[in-house]
Amino acid sequence: MKNTLKKSLFVGIAALGLVAAVGTANATQASAKTYAKVTSNKALGGDATNRNVNFTGNSALYTKAGTLRGARVKASKAVLGSFANSKSSQHNVRAYRVATTNRGSVYYKVVSFDGNYRGWIYGGKSADAFGGGVAQYNTTTAPTANPDANGSVNSSASINTQGQTNGLSATQKAATYKIATPGTSNDGTEVTYTFPAWTQYKKGRQITDSTPYKDATFTITDQTTRTREGDLWVKIQATDAANSKANGWILYSGLKQANPTPVTPTDNFNADTSVKIAYRDVTTGKTLDKTNTWTTASTGTKKGNAVNALVNAGGYNLAKYLTTTGAPSGYAFKTTDGKSAAADASNLTISPVVTSAKFGDTLTVDVTPTAAQTKVAFYYETTSGSAISTLSASDFAYGYPAMTPDQQSKALPDTSTATTTFNVSNYFDDYLLGGNQNAKFINQFKDATNAYTAAPGQLTDPTNNQTNGLYKTGFFGQALANGTQRYFYVFDGTATKKNNADQQTKGATVKVVMQRFTTGLQLPGQQTDANANTDYIAK
Repeated sequence: MKNTLKKSLFVGIAALGLVAAVGTANATQASAKTYAKVTSNKALGGDATNRNVNFTGNSALYTKAGTLRGARVKASKAVLGSFANSKSSQHNVRAYRVATTNRGSVYYKVVSFDGNYRGWIYGGKSADAFGGGVAQYNTTTAPTANPDANGSVNSSASINTQGQTNGLSATQKAATYKIATPGTSNDGTEVTYTFPAWTQYKKGRQITDSTPYKDATFTITDQTTRTREGDLWVKIQATDAANSKANGWILYSGLKQANPTPVTPTDNFNADTSVKIAYRDVTTGKTLDKTNTWTTASTGTKKGNAVNALVNAGGYNLAKYLTTTGAPSGYAFKTTDGKSAAADASNLTISPVVTSAKFGDTLTVDVTPTAAQTKVAFYYETTSGSAISTLSASDFAYGYPAMTPDQQSKALPDTSTATTTFNVSNYFDDYLLGGNQNAKFINQFKDATNAYTAAPGQLTDPTNNQTNGLYKTGFFGQALANGTQRYFYVFDGTATKKNNADQQTKGATVKVVMQRFTTGLQLPGQQTDANANTDYIAK
């Protein structure tokens, strides 16, 4: 009986063992089937600045794609999530490889700018856009526009560079600076950088010691803020070419104002050929510093002669020049009928009246302060729908496109009306043949100085090598491929509206997005227009 029981127990236990063994084997096989396989693994190409990303905290960082056999966690979702809102640009991240698994999942290999975190992270189901654990990220942003960015320059003003985060005023942009504390510290204030510190991967200092430049003076050519810190960085250029090695980016707080050199005012006004136009603020009764000068194209005129219908080199008579040039920035003409300025200036208050003007006169026009002028900042996309990057004046072959005051007033929201807001969609639609009421900006921008219309087949999308099938008007950029090609920038209304909130306050800065092409076209000669300027651009 005992032997029989023992034998029964032994058989039962053995059977259970067999079942357990089979179960373990099946579990192992099932587990093996859950591992994914990599079907593609390649380096990311294109503009490296478009591959700057930020952790979202939605996925961990792994030694390899997270669903592959042997993948280990290098940083948890919680750790990465804490970096998403970091105030240190050292936590910026660059993506440089992309892998796709047989399940259609995309993984990116990324590295933090400080080099402390490197690995693979889930990026969604499409390699066309970042997703999952990472999101596209602009490491720098345009500073908040300064309301005095285009105002009068006060050369005697004392400038404080400390603590400023908004853009520079006209006086600050025109000033000359020195490095406040020359030395070797790598804190953004003592040496210059090829880019604002930690905003581009492996881009560091321009110089490592600014002591040799302690007496050098610099002007400011560009400005930006670091997205994470929100601090203001400026690009400086030496006034003496011998110190140009120090040209680069530095914190604005790292500069101090150079003692301005007294300048003896000069007035080249020729009373025999010109008429000066001054402006009076009706709210204060004071005459503004800003003046304009109309000069005849005729010869033999003398001071005191009547101007009558004579024209300048641009073909404008005095009245037409006055109204086309427009009021100074921040002001509008004070009209007698509440309407826009008439082409013949008949509804403006001008002393003496324009119809009796003589050579050598100064005409004073009544103006009134307006709402802040809406500005634009230029960005580009490498392909339709891709992330955008900033465009500086130096990215264009001939600098920012210039428009006349008349073009600018038609392209952007009217500052003289009582309304304080506007809809981006009412101004920034794509241009259509025959015109478009909601394409106010491009209808003027296409006629800006140095605009060029490329014929079909003359432009190439650098990411898919497809050429344009329609005529496209845009602007030449800098050379590439050893000078055999150039970038070419074309306005993209769809991308512009996508990257801006539709409802805006007058005085805001609109991100104008251009699509970037390449072309083998030869750069045309530079065009100029004495009446055009870039006041409409936030700088």
